[in-house]
Amino acid sequence: MLVSPRRVREKALPREKSVSSTASGRFSAHPSRPQSPLTGTISTCPSTLVSDADSQTTATSATSEIESSCPGQLVKLPATIPSQDGDTPYISILQADGTLKPPPITFDGYGAYGSRFAPESIIGFLTSLTSFFETAVSDPSFWAEFATYQRAQPTPLQIASKITARAGGATIWLKREDQNDYGSHKARNIIGQLLLARRMGFTEIVTDCAAAKHGNFTAAMCARMGLRCVVLMGADDAQSQEEDVLEMKMLGAKVLTARTPSGMGSLRAAITEALRYSVCNYESTYYLMGGPVGPNPLPTVTRTFQALLGEEVVVQMHEAAGCRPDAVVTAVGSGSGAVGLFRPFLQDREIRLIGVEAAGAAALTEGELGVLQGSRTLMLQNEDGQIRDSHSISPDLNLSTVGPELAHWKDCGRVEIQTATDADALDGFKTMQHHEGILAGLDSSHAVRTVLDLAKELGPGKNVVLLVTGCDAIGLRGVDV
Repeated sequence: MLVSPRRVREKALPREKSVSSTASGRFSAHPSRPQSPLTGTISTCPSTLVSDADSQTTATSATSEIESSCPGQLVKLPATIPSQDGDTPYISILQADGTLKPPPITFDGYGAYGSRFAPESIIGFLTSLTSFFETAVSDPSFWAEFATYQRAQPTPLQIASKITARAGGATIWLKREDQNDYGSHKARNIIGQLLLARRMGFTEIVTDCAAAKHGNFTAAMCARMGLRCVVLMGADDAQSQEEDVLEMKMLGAKVLTARTPSGMGSLRAAITEALRYSVCNYESTYYLMGGPVGPNPLPTVTRTFQALLGEEVVVQMHEAAGCRPDAVVTAVGSGSGAVGLFRPFLQDREIRLIGVEAAGAAALTEGELGVLQGSRTLMLQNEDGQIRDSHSISPDLNLSTVGPELAHWKDCGRVEIQTATDADALDGFKTMQHHEGILAGLDSSHAVRTVLDLAKELGPGKNVVLLVTGCDAIGLRGVDV
């Protein structure tokens, strides 16, 4: 039995604050026009900004747009589509010939969110990326090559029998992304975008990185594909993961560190500096976003590849239990895991989609509308429009902003958002360690308490899926075993 559908919440968008960057690199509110998504400028880099969407949207019109574009029709999707050889089934968004049919890419964002705020020098790249992306995902040879790099894909979906018994309610399933190389849940996006970059003729990749597993996997794949790799990390994140950073370098990556104007060496600084690096080297360097953020079409490209994760769950639940889950749960930082896991279930409102933010980095819970790092989205701001520093024990969740598409789904009422403290995350880590023998990432550990409470609430006969990422050195260092 499926849970009852919930009504869409009717709420106005939060007050919009247009965020601009100054020469000093600090952000300030500007009532008339959104400015650069980059933190500061480099004198040798182009700084002219263009936007292909009107940057000013009133709360009334934005709310109307969201209401008309929110997902929610009940759609019964096929669990699998047979492959040509009849042996290995393609996951449901793949056609019988192996091609992917993604939704149209639009440059007006997601409801009131998204759009494209970027230096003029990379507008050509963003336009070219759209064309190459649409061509690639319709080309069977692209997916044939994609499959050769999948290694451990698809990852297992398994019942967590011990914590299911502890909760005393719904069956808890674990989507074991920790079984990927380096425990990264972003493997599909990394492989897909590296193949795109190579098709477009780029020779160097730059990516942002918080937890080192993303940087390590990217460095390893770049080595396999013959691409140079540059990894931008927050200085504090790099310092706390020295052994993993050394491994990145051994895999051939050049690792650079960054701090925000306020001195934070976190993911926000890494994203900003990776954007800056790509602008300054736009002729040779492809920016591989770690999350579904940035100017269009980057969030759509990221989400399309990440959605293969959720499609695997659709197929695996059908094969193992003959049904769809009643709820899917994941931790939320920039939103890469959430958009990937949630997307295939978006149209079925009887399936609850629950994201868990770090309490000290809750952009979806406490954020206001603004423009940052190339996109209009929710972000933590003070009364003057300055970007507030975030805090989380998990580097992947320690971010002041979130992807625009996930912000749109949240405002539609389609995605439920909860928060968890550092203490909750450590308790979640220990729960997975002691009861399931799994060393989960500190990001996914934030969602363990939510899953236990939800399983108890739903009761027996229901099914809940939790996304589990791999542990990293910083996680082991923070836990008293």
